[in-house]
Amino acid sequence: MDRDAIDKFRDEEAAYDYVERHVWPNGPVCPHCGASDRIGKLRGESTRIHTYKCYHCRKPFTVKIGTVFEDSKVPMHKWLQMVLLACASKRPLNANAASSILGVTYKTAAAMLARVRGRRH
Repeated sequence: MDRDAIDKFRDEEAAYDYVERHVWPNGPVCPHCGASDRIGKLRGESTRIHTYKCYHCRKPFTVKIGTVFEDSKVPMHKWLQMVLLACASKRPLNANAASSILGVTYKTAAAMLARVRGRRH
């Protein structure tokens, strides 16, 4: 596995920028109502990173909604590193190896692998 590929997602900002570019190539789209105009980026000090607000339905959202990343406390950059590891591994990646590479617990790595592979955990 190329260490530079994993290092590409070493922080949250880079990870969110990457996912947003691929999920929303023409800018943010509200997952609640489908609007793409009248959307603002929330910038408050206590606001989660890359949170937007739709001024049509008035609901906040992030790019995580509707993806395997939704409802996870694991940082986005760890998720992207896991996806890279799972896709690039010549043999099936196991949770023990993933946990040591990513610096997460075995239980977290197992749950992440299950989501990435499309299985419920």
